[in-house]
Amino acid sequence: MQRKNILSFIYKPLLIVILILGVFSLVYLRSSFLRLEYSLGDLEKKKMHYLKERKMLLAEKTKLLSFAQLGTSHGYGSEGFSLPDRRMKVVYLAKEKGSLPHKASLERSQLAEP
Repeated sequence: MQRKNILSFIYKPLLIVILILGVFSLVYLRSSFLRLEYSLGDLEKKKMHYLKERKMLLAEKTKLLSFAQLGTSHGYGSEGFSLPDRRMKVVYLAKEKGSLPHKASLERSQLAEP
């Protein structure tokens, strides 16, 4: 009987202490998790900022390189600016009756050079 009283005297305070420690550890884990989420958000913002900055630097580099290439190719005379052929050729689709394949071709007047 004496032994039973001693065990109950030890178990009750031990369970209360474990319960209190569990509650405090749960609160600590939740606050740590929230702090981690905020730091991840800050890192995502930095990442987006650096990606924008990288894109701008790449565009500036491309702009500078294209001007440098135009300047070097302009000095050789025959390798200057060349205008591309901008004549447009239109393809007409004629729908046949029923479920036949579509005809896609250029008309004869469009094949001749103007």
